Amino acid sequence: MSVSINNLFEEVKSHYDVVSFISQFVKLKKVGRNYVGLCPFHSEKTPSFTVSPEKQIFKCFGCGASGDVITFYMKLKGIDFKSALIELAERAGIKVEFSQSSVQKKNREILELNFRVAKIYQNFLFNHVQGERARAHLKERGLSEETWQTFFLGYAPPEGRVLAGLLRASKVDMDLALETGLLKKEEDGSFTDLFRDRIIFPIFNERGECIGFGGRALKSDVEPKYLNSPESKVFKKSEVLYGLFHSKDYIRKSRQVYLVEGYFDYLALWERGVRNVVATCGTALTEAHVKKILNFSDDVIVLFDGDKAGRKATVRAIGLFLKENKLPQVVQLPEGEDPDSYVRKISSEPPEEPYEVLIKNTISPLVFCYQYFKEEYRGNLGRVFQDMVDLCRGISDPLLERAICRELAFFFDISESDVRRVLRKETQRTTQDVQGFQDFQTLGFRGGPDEDFLKAICQFLIQNPNYIPKLEAETEIKDYLESLEEGPYFDFLKKLLYFKPTEETQLFAIPDPQFQEILGDLFFSPPFENKEETFEQIKRCISIMKKRRALKKLAEIIRHVEKCGNREEIEKLLFKLRGTLSF
Repeated sequence: MSVSINNLFEEVKSHYDVVSFISQFVKLKKVGRNYVGLCPFHSEKTPSFTVSPEKQIFKCFGCGASGDVITFYMKLKGIDFKSALIELAERAGIKVEFSQSSVQKKNREILELNFRVAKIYQNFLFNHVQGERARAHLKERGLSEETWQTFFLGYAPPEGRVLAGLLRASKVDMDLALETGLLKKEEDGSFTDLFRDRIIFPIFNERGECIGFGGRALKSDVEPKYLNSPESKVFKKSEVLYGLFHSKDYIRKSRQVYLVEGYFDYLALWERGVRNVVATCGTALTEAHVKKILNFSDDVIVLFDGDKAGRKATVRAIGLFLKENKLPQVVQLPEGEDPDSYVRKISSEPPEEPYEVLIKNTISPLVFCYQYFKEEYRGNLGRVFQDMVDLCRGISDPLLERAICRELAFFFDISESDVRRVLRKETQRTTQDVQGFQDFQTLGFRGGPDEDFLKAICQFLIQNPNYIPKLEAETEIKDYLESLEEGPYFDFLKKLLYFKPTEETQLFAIPDPQFQEILGDLFFSPPFENKEETFEQIKRCISIMKKRRALKKLAEIIRHVEKCGNREEIEKLLFKLRGTLSF
């Protein structure tokens, strides 16, 4: 049987039973109508991973992961939606018919050229006399030839036109080589190599495709010491993690990941048996990196340099993980040490293994930040407290917030309630906003920002899809949505209004991984007892919130007009304000 890529989603979903499929990776036990087991996406001792054969969905009540069989496979393998679909289709024996766009074809050509170049550089390292210095440097670092081979390490000769000449002789499209950043075009039209006299680190994505390169200068006086391929359609430093392709299975197995900053830091750990590790590619840690790491494990240990710059980067990394409601651990290295030098040193001092020493030096991230800020501000506890609060502000996980408040209260010898009040100061809602959600609080929803309200609407509509036309007819839901910023439940609700499913089966047929993930989460929530009463509350809240937004906008205009002193205009606006208040 052969299907088009457009119909692949339904075909794959209909082929797999979610319980049978997940049972290949998770030991499940039947409990009532569902099956439970230990979550494969985070470390736990008590099963919180639940699979519903009736709905064909899963949800972990520990880490929050949820979705259908395709979402599960995406998370398990760390691949995108399309790749997951195609791989699942191949496992099921479904032949896929799809045509590549010109962009996809060009990207494929770039990836193939990159891998071809990686083998050229590898040959120079292993077999060429010019690679002797590079080989000696790698041996001094304690890296075996097996590791060189595993990661396709290479060497770029010092002459400026070696790669260009080899590619031209092989009749490679030189414009394509320019696009990859492997070559540069000079004013006279000739081509020169980007990398010269450098150890080469090919960079692979999660699928094992070579997307770019890093190069480390062999001479100490050459700048920059590290040089990366330029950004391209296939290589984005802000999203790529070095070593993830090789380490992802070890991360899954250990349910833990070490995060380092450099190629040699990564390779030094790998060489000495610490293989659940990833590294950034010559750039600061980003939100995209954090999200990708948390797709594989939420037990993260930050292992950066022990100097001041490394400690500052560690504090920043902790802040990025806190934005995702995760608190990583930190390995505190001695001053002047980096992960590469440190693990080489401890490896030469048996009997302790690198893992044991790293664990021994692992400390609480909040203790690390407290010590860092105390040193930075020379004991000025007021500034230390403010920076600690700023770092932790905005957390939405109540258990994590409670743990942080407890630790900060201990540091500064104040009450947990005082810490919580300051922590929420800039993110708390006004009394009016909370009142706008009072009805939903009685139904089990906390008052909150727009996304909380949208979640309530989404939960109601998936339980009662026949109310979607009524919502559009009896409220100004689309106008209300236009005034909001995008977010997960915003996108989910927009898709509900677009597809207008009339029954449950149609919900599971919407081909979008984020939609299916949220759908899986919402279906495990309890149903509303009184549909009509809940619907009336939704209508009322939409009306109130829409008017509040209008009030806020009017108030801003009035403040501006007051500054200009236009009395007549102010009276008109006040009249309009009184009319808006009548609700």
